[in-house]
Amino acid sequence: MSKGLYDRLKEYGKSDFYPFHMPGHKRSLQSGALADFYQMDITEIDGFDNLHQPESIIKDAQKRAAELYHSEETYFLINGSTAGILSAVSAVAGRAESLIIARNCHKAVYHAAFLNRLKLHYIYPETIEEYGISGSVQPEKLRDLIDEILLKEGEGKKKPSDVIAGIVITSPTYEGIVSDVNRLVKVAHSYNLPIIVDQAHGAHFGIHSAYPESAVCEGADFVIHSVHKTLPAPTQTALIHRNGTLTEMEKLKKYLRIYQSSSPSYLLMAGIDEAVRIVSQEGYDRLEGLFQKRNKLLNEIKDCRYIQICPYTEPGRLLIFIKNNVLTGHVLYGILLKDYHLQMEMEAGNYVIAILSMMDREEGFERLSKALLEIDATLIKSKEEKSTVEIITQKESMPDLNFRPKVKQNLWEAYQAPYEEIGIEEAEGRTAAEFINLYPPGIPLLVPGEIWNNKMIQAVQIYQEKGYTIQGICNNKIKVIIQEI
Repeated sequence: MSKGLYDRLKEYGKSDFYPFHMPGHKRSLQSGALADFYQMDITEIDGFDNLHQPESIIKDAQKRAAELYHSEETYFLINGSTAGILSAVSAVAGRAESLIIARNCHKAVYHAAFLNRLKLHYIYPETIEEYGISGSVQPEKLRDLIDEILLKEGEGKKKPSDVIAGIVITSPTYEGIVSDVNRLVKVAHSYNLPIIVDQAHGAHFGIHSAYPESAVCEGADFVIHSVHKTLPAPTQTALIHRNGTLTEMEKLKKYLRIYQSSSPSYLLMAGIDEAVRIVSQEGYDRLEGLFQKRNKLLNEIKDCRYIQICPYTEPGRLLIFIKNNVLTGHVLYGILLKDYHLQMEMEAGNYVIAILSMMDREEGFERLSKALLEIDATLIKSKEEKSTVEIITQKESMPDLNFRPKVKQNLWEAYQAPYEEIGIEEAEGRTAAEFINLYPPGIPLLVPGEIWNNKMIQAVQIYQEKGYTIQGICNNKIKVIIQEI
């Protein structure tokens, strides 16, 4: 077996080769606090291959990743999953002018549609009412939407791919909800349409039977995995897999060269390769341990009155839900952070999310279990004593953010149209010129070209008042398209 990138970089860092080349730190131990890292930080020098035309060590590393995920082709992403999404959408965009996407896709999908001037058609996931979250994308709804688009836009076109460039879904979602990718693929392929699966949060799929299957093995044409989200790898590292005959390898490679740096970080690439090595050798056992630790926590807190774990997520997620609106997700997030030093991934209306990975330790689960039991006990006591303690006086439910706004302009037109800034209270009836996102996770509540209504205004204002981060609003001002007089 050939040496991994890390071993090669470590070996080279100890050699006597003097660097009359980039980077400017010159691997010098006098380069500041990060000097130790710089010993392995190089550029495309002799013997170390080229990410954009790999022939040796990078080619071998990408082949190891492809073997792990059973993919025909796998490419390293050092600009994150965003680069993979932009590249995948761009690679299919030349086929037609329309793109079907799940409405809960990450903003990178919308950015890809903007850059390629694609008309968007939304498929709305089911709603899990009990928890107020988006559920899975239903194959039957996908088929109905394709037929509807073909009926409206297919006149004079020879085949579905002349009308629809492709389909993009997110599975798992940020909350950990998984769609039946295999059935969605069968629907898409019955029309000869490629399907792109943003599986950024599912790089651990397909390794252990307790976890869902990888979208690669379920037949998706492009699959994007954020290695850093759930595997032991540095931030900004990801993979894109290509399979089947409905997409073109050369097109994908062309866009990867466009959207990725021409000076890729070897430290990041080594991080990907090391993550692949760890998962290949230890992944099953580590995921088994994670699954057992998660089940132990669930058993320990099963009798909580107000704290509940959503049962619909994949095992790599904990969606910690607050029953009966006795607390907002924002307040619970703050308590866990300030009182217990537990940093959650995100906060939402009535829940917080914890991301789990094969590198989680027993200590973390024990601290989280203790914290949730104590918080629940405090809530029970306060309710029984009719306490007016501030943290448990949240009576109202947080408003629903699953909007279905009317579209006035295509995204690619609206996002570059002349705009003005107005107070959000004046927004009713105006056309958005900027994305409005609850962050994280960066899923648009409103997309440029869509119309503000009073329900949206009130909902966004309530979330702002409760301390949530809303992107696209600055000093209570929003961007709207200038109205023609």
